[in-house]
Amino acid sequence: EIGVNGFLVGAEGAERKMDKETNKLRAMIQRDLSIINARLNDGVAASGLEVQELVNAVSATKDDIGRLRELTTYISDGQKQSISDRDEFLLAQYPYLRKAINARRNIHRCFRELEFFGHIPSTCERLRDDLHGGEWTAEEWSTIRNVSMEHVELEVMLVEAENSMKGGGLDIDDAVVDSFLDSHVQNVWELGDEIRMRIISGVGSAFELSMNNPAGMVALVEAVEVYERAAESFEKKKREGGGEEEEGPSGTRLGFTNMRAAALEQLYQDFEMRGVEMFRGVHEQAADLAEEEDAANTQFTAVLKAATELVTEIDIVRHQMSPCFAPHWHIEALWSSCVAHVCSNHIVQQIGGPDGQNLPELTITQLLELVAWVEYFRETIEETFPEVASMRDTKKTYFEERPELFAGDKRTVNMQNATDSLAWVNNMLWEVHRLAQEEFLVRTRSQTDEWLDKVYGSESVKNQSSEGKLTTSLCEDVFSFSSVQLRTIRERLSKKSDALILAVCIILSHMRSKQIHARDKFLQDLETCCAASNDFTRMSEKCEDMILELMSQCEFSEDMIATLEASSNELMGVYSSDAVYSSRSVHIFVFDPIEEEIGIQLFEEDWEVTMVDNDLAISLVRTLEDFHEDLEHYMDDFMVVKSMMSLMSATIIFYAKCLLQRAEKHRNNKKPFFGDVKTALDRMTGDVKVMRDYFEGLVPKMPSLKKNIEKDFEILATIHELLQIAAGFSVSDAEDFILVLQKRVRDVGITKHIVGDLWHLVAPTEERYVWELVESMEEQLVAIAPVDDALALEVSGRSYVRALRLDEMAVKLYVKSRRNRPIKATAVESIVKNWRTTWSAGAEEGHDEE
Repeated sequence: EIGVNGFLVGAEGAERKMDKETNKLRAMIQRDLSIINARLNDGVAASGLEVQELVNAVSATKDDIGRLRELTTYISDGQKQSISDRDEFLLAQYPYLRKAINARRNIHRCFRELEFFGHIPSTCERLRDDLHGGEWTAEEWSTIRNVSMEHVELEVMLVEAENSMKGGGLDIDDAVVDSFLDSHVQNVWELGDEIRMRIISGVGSAFELSMNNPAGMVALVEAVEVYERAAESFEKKKREGGGEEEEGPSGTRLGFTNMRAAALEQLYQDFEMRGVEMFRGVHEQAADLAEEEDAANTQFTAVLKAATELVTEIDIVRHQMSPCFAPHWHIEALWSSCVAHVCSNHIVQQIGGPDGQNLPELTITQLLELVAWVEYFRETIEETFPEVASMRDTKKTYFEERPELFAGDKRTVNMQNATDSLAWVNNMLWEVHRLAQEEFLVRTRSQTDEWLDKVYGSESVKNQSSEGKLTTSLCEDVFSFSSVQLRTIRERLSKKSDALILAVCIILSHMRSKQIHARDKFLQDLETCCAASNDFTRMSEKCEDMILELMSQCEFSEDMIATLEASSNELMGVYSSDAVYSSRSVHIFVFDPIEEEIGIQLFEEDWEVTMVDNDLAISLVRTLEDFHEDLEHYMDDFMVVKSMMSLMSATIIFYAKCLLQRAEKHRNNKKPFFGDVKTALDRMTGDVKVMRDYFEGLVPKMPSLKKNIEKDFEILATIHELLQIAAGFSVSDAEDFILVLQKRVRDVGITKHIVGDLWHLVAPTEERYVWELVESMEEQLVAIAPVDDALALEVSGRSYVRALRLDEMAVKLYVKSRRNRPIKATAVESIVKNWRTTWSAGAEEGHDEE
């Protein structure tokens, strides 16, 4: 419903506060308007007599004002001045009257101040009662603050009274002033001493008070600050009144109670005693264990534990305690300086001085803990005080001397001295960190070598899975140690520690070195080669998983990550290449029985005459099939493919080797080795077909074999074509196929020997001719296929597998050859020189075995 004035009536909205106030204002205005209206009506209705009385009253007032102006000339200064709107009093032109009025006011003020001095004893007594009555109560600290606020008012009055009496231009003897104020000053300042003692007592337990009762700590700090604010305000007023240089009246002796200096000093002592007490307990415990064998180790661990607790409390002070104090108290600097001073002294004492004389006596775990503690201390200090991070030079050293952190008046913290002491401790401990880290890395290197020697030197347990895969315990033995070692290091160092990266890289580097030196001992037979291939594959995968886990749990920089990845990639590369090498090395043990059974029959008379169905080649293929089945059971499919590639290359080399051995055996320079050269060449064609068909049959299951089949069997095709040319069954040019052979051998001397032996088998009378032919082509041969300098690097790595190259087989054969050839005396020496340069490791080993 809408009322007559346009407002809601009887609804919920009518009861709002704004509506009530509006209605109230409207009623008041209506009442005032009614009064005005009534007065106007009275004026209109007034009689003539009443109007005449009003006119007479106005005239009389004008006469009084004129008389008043006449009288004021007797008390004014006689000078007419325009009264400005800025004049504070209307009596500006009447100094006599103003003095009388001011005297009255001054008398009132004097009586009021005398009354204040008279109440000082009772006020002090009341404040004492309040101070002692609030002790051990929940309101103890707020009571101290309230008492301090009233007490400082008393001090302000007394200080100002002394300053005014002695410096106000009054001719009053200072002794009289002191005599008048003495009793009051003594009473008030004795109360101030009591308040200071209570404040210092509370500041002495600032840690517990800040944690358990932050409001009480704030009240205590405010109680200190009221005195500082009063002193600052008084000094500011003095400077404004008397200039910057004015020292104040001579003889003034009163000053405000210096609460902050006492509180800061007490706080600093309490902080230092807190650290000393923590280490005192450590030393007392060490004294009780002095007769035990590991007493020194126990003490060192306890010292680091105490130091860690103190550094941890820096963060507590920063986030929980500091908000209770005013910023200019610099609580973080006080506590951090105490912690740095106390902790550094005890730790340096434990390690035998700043140069770390006792570091070799510490265990590797203690070195690790020391490195971790210094990193934790440095990170905490530089996070709390960023300017310390860039300070490498300091003003002085602080070995035994406690840093002086207070300015001249002791009321403020000297942050320059505080940061200087923190920077010195930070730099000194970082040098300790460097020494401890170096010792730790040396120990890590030694420990890693010792463990790896034990693992690689012991007999690994052989295992065979349900699928037939062969493995040993080598992978578990190596990585159980490395995982435990890395986990121990990671748990004790920070996630960003450079020492962690360095230790990991050392461990990985020594694992790589040990693997390179010991890997060949695992290749003893077919089964150990298969087991080693599987083990090395698993070790590569294990290494990758270990590094990924480490990186996921840590926070390394990009440079550190790159360093770690480079080190781990080198180790994984060694494991992977060794796995492939092991799988490719099975041909050595596969062809041992083949050479004993088939090698001695190949290219002999029975092979040429009676074995018309290529029986030896078929037997060779069936033997390879049997070994292939074993390899599929023993190894992973990928490694089986690598093994079959090696077996195919070994088959080619074996066949060529048997042929060249027959040339070494044939000492007749008139007749061919074979009874019927045509039949022998046909038999070779059949053998090559049998072997090639076998490997091509594997292509559907192993597609990667296809590209190697053409490349490997090209050797036998070239040898066969050269034999046909020598026997006169082919019209091809010998030079063309000699060039093809040189591309595979890449050594002119070896090419001469192989071509000469082929001619010696089927056309011995033309052997000298073909030697001269090859010699005439020497420049062309070198140009088309020079000596491969990169081959030496390949031989030194794991990409080279022994006994899978034609040139290597030929070198070993010709070094032992006793057949007379139509060659220069230095030809074999040249071959041997090139061989020793290129095949220094692999070939010599193979030669010694033969």
